[in-house]
Amino acid sequence: MRRKDREVLGDENIAKIIEQCTTCHVAMVDDTNAGLPYVIPLSFGYSLNSGVLELYFHCAHVGKKLDCIRKNPNVAFSMCVENRIEIHEEAYCKSGRFYASVVGQGKAEIVNDIAEKCHGLSLLMERQAASSAQCSQSTSSAHSMQSAIPHKFEFTPEQAATVTVFKITSTNFTGKAKNDYAQKC
Repeated sequence: MRRKDREVLGDENIAKIIEQCTTCHVAMVDDTNAGLPYVIPLSFGYSLNSGVLELYFHCAHVGKKLDCIRKNPNVAFSMCVENRIEIHEEAYCKSGRFYASVVGQGKAEIVNDIAEKCHGLSLLMERQAASSAQCSQSTSSAHSMQSAIPHKFEFTPEQAATVTVFKITSTNFTGKAKNDYAQKC
């Protein structure tokens, strides 16, 4: 990383960034289109332990993502939280947005183990519910206060069978943040 002053280190600090992200962009190779990159934004769940990041996604049983992963499991990913913008009137080129991001590369694989598939779906749903709760905390209705309470989602094998789950395992990822977010980590 060129800007070491913006590097975010440690699983706990990187998890703080990931918790604020609602979308993960996954890049893969599309061998059917002259090997060009194919990037798609996806909802995700994750676990991060001892420097190993596992990202879980779900999709239909057929489609371009799965075709690409089957042909070449090497992928890259990116997620970002955009914060306020700072404008420097005296020198516009010093202006910029405060942000925090996590990017990396890893191997994608289709999850066939039913217990892991249910686990991945639970992580994904908990992540989406947490994102929804963050948004609803800004309102004052009783319903939104209830939705801010953490909820555990459990999937049955029958429910898990209705979708395909794939995961990316990565030990090659970095966190980066500009200014006021970096000071909060």
